[in-house]
Amino acid sequence: MASTDNAPGGTSWNISGSHGFIAGSQSNFTQNNNLNNGVNAENLKEFVELVRRAGDLIELPEVRREELIQDAEALEAEAGGPTPNEGRMRWIGTRIRETLQASPDSMARQMLISSFEQSVGALLGG
Repeated sequence: MASTDNAPGGTSWNISGSHGFIAGSQSNFTQNNNLNNGVNAENLKEFVELVRRAGDLIELPEVRREELIQDAEALEAEAGGPTPNEGRMRWIGTRIRETLQASPDSMARQMLISSFEQSVGALLGG
């Protein structure tokens, strides 16, 4: 926490790393929140590449496999956009999770699920 006394209208406090912080007796305050939407962009990129490469190793009908690839690419595009729609990302992520969980158990399936959870698990509530 740091203060700046030369701010217009009084002292400005910069508080970082706070969670659940509530301003108490201040008469005027501005709160700016930078929210992490639960997506690890680098891991998501790796997941999409893995789906493209290993998607054919899980035993899904070709139509479902193509849907999985399209969903992964759509999630990556939404997450990388200028104003990601968290509701849409959750919807796409839920479809991906359900598709992976419904596929027969295999090493490739486990690898994809693990990569998926590392990239967007926090968004969906692990």
